[in-house]
Amino acid sequence: MNQSFTDKFQVDCAKGKTIGTKTMEGVLRKGKDQEKAIAIDHQALRFLPLIKPGWGRQGIAYGKYQRTQGLAVSVLLLNGHNTSQAETIEWLYKRIPQWLKGSKTESIGKRIVTWLGSQHKQGIARRILAWLRMTAEVTKFFPLPKIDDNLAVGWFSSEIPYFPTQAGNNLIVRATGAENGELLTKVASNLLSVFRGLQNVPVYYVVILRDKGAAYYASSLPLVYGLPAYPHLRPIAIDAVDTQTTLYAGVYQSVLGQIGFRAYTRVYGVKVETVSELATWYGTAEVADSLTGTGNLTDIAAEVGGNWEVVAGGFRRTPQGLIATQSNSMAIAQPQNPIGLIHLKIECKSSPTGVGIVWRWQDADNYWCCWQDKQRVWVELVEAGSKQDIFVSTKDYLTPQTVNYLQLLDDGEEIRIYLDGKLIGDNFLRDKRLASAKGVGVTVLEPNEQIYLEDFEAHPRTVTIEELDLGIPWWREGKEIKIQDDFKTCKEDLDGKTTSIGNQVWTKTLGKGAIAITQPGIAKVQATVQDPNPGRTAYTIPWHDPSFADVEVTISPPGKARGQGEKGRAGLIFWQDLDNYIIINTWLDDFYEGESISCFFRIAGFEEVYDAVWSNIGTAIAFGQPYTLRVAFDGNNYTVQVNNQTVLYRALTDVYPWTQALKINRLGVAVNWEWGDDTGSGFSDFKVRS
Repeated sequence: MNQSFTDKFQVDCAKGKTIGTKTMEGVLRKGKDQEKAIAIDHQALRFLPLIKPGWGRQGIAYGKYQRTQGLAVSVLLLNGHNTSQAETIEWLYKRIPQWLKGSKTESIGKRIVTWLGSQHKQGIARRILAWLRMTAEVTKFFPLPKIDDNLAVGWFSSEIPYFPTQAGNNLIVRATGAENGELLTKVASNLLSVFRGLQNVPVYYVVILRDKGAAYYASSLPLVYGLPAYPHLRPIAIDAVDTQTTLYAGVYQSVLGQIGFRAYTRVYGVKVETVSELATWYGTAEVADSLTGTGNLTDIAAEVGGNWEVVAGGFRRTPQGLIATQSNSMAIAQPQNPIGLIHLKIECKSSPTGVGIVWRWQDADNYWCCWQDKQRVWVELVEAGSKQDIFVSTKDYLTPQTVNYLQLLDDGEEIRIYLDGKLIGDNFLRDKRLASAKGVGVTVLEPNEQIYLEDFEAHPRTVTIEELDLGIPWWREGKEIKIQDDFKTCKEDLDGKTTSIGNQVWTKTLGKGAIAITQPGIAKVQATVQDPNPGRTAYTIPWHDPSFADVEVTISPPGKARGQGEKGRAGLIFWQDLDNYIIINTWLDDFYEGESISCFFRIAGFEEVYDAVWSNIGTAIAFGQPYTLRVAFDGNNYTVQVNNQTVLYRALTDVYPWTQALKINRLGVAVNWEWGDDTGSGFSDFKVRS
């Protein structure tokens, strides 16, 4: 009997003591805690970074379970860093001096004295050991394993999976560098890439088993790239192959953090439930048909989605699958919603001829089609009766004497097509044409009784599954603008200026640099490549609500292009007092083809720079191109948006479990030191909402 449960980690548990405890329903928490680095605090499981990276060393598991249709695992978690990877850091004689200097806001002596009397020194032994393992002095003789796949969630073939990417039905997170994380799913023997650019935000991972394989779903906060806001879940992949009968639900981490920075994964909940309504081979599909049987296709209605309409040619059902009886045959079904995921099984007995799937069907003159045969895969768009080739890949094609699995992902803006789990053309299409059209179907170029189409299923772009709910991740936005400054009044220094709305006076709160309004509409950091801003500098205004603020500003990074020596370090600051504040800033630099949003924390009088948190955001910002930065903060939880896209979430208690929520007494703009100083960023259109 497969036991249902919900584990929301209500009772705290010290490091190394979690495995072997039980959930509130009495389900045993199994798994592996090789380095005694798993704990529970603030109603969430905590994974600490491993000193020795590798699979099978850190994770939690439940079970065992027997594969059953509709048996689902739902996990809500925040991966500490989606681009975590095992990599060498600089020589230790370089790392230690930087650690001592910190962000260079105070003397080394003062930092040491403060550190010795603070809780920041907790975990220092693990930190030093981890640095020793990855420092160049050691890896020169004992190389680190190459590990980019850092997180696995779902159904594992064993309680302690040493090769989770090779067995079971799992979702995998892979480090990509500048694009942060890549979300993958196990499909047959391959890892299907759902998308790159997975940001460091809480994510729902859901895997619903079938007799063969599983269906995968994911969700997150509002405005996250690639994922809908919970409670909506996005169907992201189908596996129709795996038949492992005994499985374990769980979460495993192989490596956590990057270049020696400390990060923590937080698991807010795990739920296993048999969803009876989804105990079918097609799950949440709005159109599903095995395509088997006898007679014409239209003689039998689809299992879900009603009757097919043969708009050209003809089709016949056989016990092996669907075959075309005429050339240029096409059949269409009409679901209730636009389709986001299509999966089709194509069994090729001999030399494959052209078969395809149709989607975004509006009518016979307007639709999309993906074809494949023994030589290529190609995509066509028919619009207003005119046909055009969108792309052709000769690297991808149907394989004879085997079963091929074709699937398509379409969120209305981006289209990805996969053959046997491999992304066709190694790229995706960005195209909104006919995005609201709902029709889907199959098409065949010529009759061929050696090719059978089977198990067609089409899922909507999002679904809701109440039975798998673990709560809504933290999200809050301000509704009413209380303070605004357009910076239109020129002033040699921002200090002393009154805001346009709210009548609050700017005060220079930190640093030796200067921000001035030298031209109407922009408050500019007074710095250049030759004379960069001298360290951390902040200007703030008083704020009336210590429990919440939502701050937005437009930032214009310096320069015009990479290669000019410019550096962007502009951002926002939330201030309780001199000993307690956080800064969220841009990191834009010459030497790395990517950008990030970084967070630095001064808590209880000390700042540990190697606890900084960041998310790599690809090319979302660029030199000389204005962008909006928005941060909502309640003293503990905060979200960061760049150009109306959520790129980062964290709670202060994720970083420091012993800390208390900050009181937001002041807030404002800042330029930070982050391995380099700002060379002239500008601020405009500053807003504070409550």
